[in-house]
Amino acid sequence: MRWDDRVYGGVAIDDPAILGLIECPTFQRLRGVRQAGPSALAFPFKDVTRYEHSLGVSLLLRRLGADRREQVAGLLHDVSHTAFSHAVDFLIHSIEQDHHERLKPMMLDRPDLASALGQMGFAPSEFYDDSIYPLLEQPIPWLCADRLDYFLRDGITCGVVSRAAADRVLASLDVEDSRIILTDVEVAREAVELFAIMNRDWWASQTEAFIYNEFAAAIREALDRGVIRPDDLMSRDDLVLAKLDAAELPSIRRRLDSIRHFDPASAVGYVPKVIPKVRWLDPPVRVDGAVVRFSEIQ
Repeated sequence: MRWDDRVYGGVAIDDPAILGLIECPTFQRLRGVRQAGPSALAFPFKDVTRYEHSLGVSLLLRRLGADRREQVAGLLHDVSHTAFSHAVDFLIHSIEQDHHERLKPMMLDRPDLASALGQMGFAPSEFYDDSIYPLLEQPIPWLCADRLDYFLRDGITCGVVSRAAADRVLASLDVEDSRIILTDVEVAREAVELFAIMNRDWWASQTEAFIYNEFAAAIREALDRGVIRPDDLMSRDDLVLAKLDAAELPSIRRRLDSIRHFDPASAVGYVPKVIPKVRWLDPPVRVDGAVVRFSEIQ
């Protein structure tokens, strides 16, 4: 399989077992789940899918020298995301906004994935908890493959991260004591600044707060009225959206229209019921042979 990745360029995926996992219907569903959730309705250029991101995380782990099991963990880390990604976290609130993690065992135990994993000598339970894979997952504000990939991928898509800046970050990555580090202080500074811009202007912006909360309200009403069922959220964005549109309920239509035809004035003074998760970076950096946190060398 030849994959033209917007972050890593043209890459080959030639492991038959990995390809079999990618072809599983449960994984292919992620082609229809936008990483930006309902924000993609307002900003169509935000076309990154969970499928693309999941492949990217696995490819980054391969690039960093992770073993096969951790590469598979990267491939599957978002397999339980519901339609419209983090939109469900504005319905079922948690501090980490990670409801999909609670659904992961159910998705990994599906027959197609369980069979494909079994052919690789793995059990689904080996991938229930991403925190056991130190290159894949780390808490904020550390570097990890998941955070790096969505930062660079979303950043390129939103025009915040240039192709050259992404290349500088990738060229400066290294692994020490099972943790991802940066080897160049100035690249670390650039990454921290660009990540902060993505958080301020996109991920945790007032615009995103408006869009996600209004969409969550539409979903909540649709569930209450029987327009959609909870199982529908385990499908694709387009299927859920088609049901919301077909219901022709004025209150749902009004909320969807406010997102599809987003007016920045709508977000001014808006008081969200749920506030988007705030993200930041404080990466480890190698300086004169020692690894220190970036915040310690400013």
